[in-house]
Amino acid sequence: KSWLPYLDSLTTRFQSLMVHHLPQVVISKVHFVTEYSRVIGANGPATHFWCMRFEGKHLYFKQLAIRSLNFKNPAFTLIKRHQLRQCLMLSNKNYYNIFTETISLKTIKYSQLSIPVQRLFKQNDINQTIFDECKRIHYKNVVIMKQSVFIEKLLYVEEEPRFVYILHLLNIQNTWKAVVEHLQVVGFNEKIWSYEVEFRGTLDLLD
Repeated sequence: KSWLPYLDSLTTRFQSLMVHHLPQVVISKVHFVTEYSRVIGANGPATHFWCMRFEGKHLYFKQLAIRSLNFKNPAFTLIKRHQLRQCLMLSNKNYYNIFTETISLKTIKYSQLSIPVQRLFKQNDINQTIFDECKRIHYKNVVIMKQSVFIEKLLYVEEEPRFVYILHLLNIQNTWKAVVEHLQVVGFNEKIWSYEVEFRGTLDLLD
């Protein structure tokens, strides 16, 4: 990537400034950050090997260890409390229920939609003039977000994914539907292990 040398210069300068101005607060992470450009160049984007989910899970145990004040057998206390918490969650009658929940709901008019979307509605005989729109919806235990890319289905024997870009999440005739634009797969980058896609300009309605 063309920006990796620039990232390397920034991290090196950051380390130098920290050592010069704040040597008393320098920790190992100040040095580790200088390796980011090399690691990203070898393994792709840092999001492929981040540990934020682990840190999020670990935070519960750290807070519990501090509050319990147990120094005799802290591992047993953490395990027991975690298992009791899991039992409480699983005993909730709504835990396994499939439900639909919308977030950031607002009302939009037909005239506020783009011309391609209006044309799509005419093709599907949708004469509704006012719609409820949400930014995110929990549907069948899956979180679907507006302006995000999803895999609609797998094609052919090779199971090539068919990607769609979500333009709107609208309540049409008392049913939540997604207005999507189909994406065309143009290649696969083995270095960062991801598909390269481009917009096709073809809109569709998905239930």
